Amino acid sequence: MASASEATSTRDRILRAALAAFAERGVEATSLDSVAAEVGVRKQTLLYWFPSKEQLLFGVVDHAVAEIGQRLTESVLGAGPDLDDRLKAVVDATFRLGSTHPELLAVVREIARLGPPASTRLATAAEPLVDVASVGLARRDGGAPDAEHVRRVLLAAGARVVGIATEAEVRADLGLAPDIAWLRSRRALLLADLRAHFT
Repeated sequence: MASASEATSTRDRILRAALAAFAERGVEATSLDSVAAEVGVRKQTLLYWFPSKEQLLFGVVDHAVAEIGQRLTESVLGAGPDLDDRLKAVVDATFRLGSTHPELLAVVREIARLGPPASTRLATAAEPLVDVASVGLARRDGGAPDAEHVRRVLLAAGARVVGIATEAEVRADLGLAPDIAWLRSRRALLLADLRAHFT
């Protein structure tokens, strides 16, 4: 019988392989057999952890949101005390995700494309991030932006970041690799919009 750490490791390996496959090939083009083969386990082992492809997709959604949330939370906690410092930290952390973990943003884009029930699961999984963001974006006077306002702004900002990542991929495919000036201009526009909503 496998130990708890080995079992967790197998589950995590399945999630990582599925995340990479969904990001690269899309959900419809990824089979459970191919994910199992990538991990080096039998399909029955994969089905033990995730009884269906939909359950695997939901597991990937939860995994991706947790990963994104952890990185964004760490960036806010390490930022300076001013709201502007925190906004810059979150935007910069998100852009770093696009370069260091592009599969996370690609999976978010794929899930949004699929629509319900995957996109509903994404929205539900992201709700705790909104709560964290409300605290992280609190004003110095102790007041906090309205939670629904924060939710709308963050969802719009998230959609823009995914759009920027998509634009970068299209530019690269056309031989117009996004340079640092292009990236800085996109960052500046996003920061200006966020500042306008929160200040």
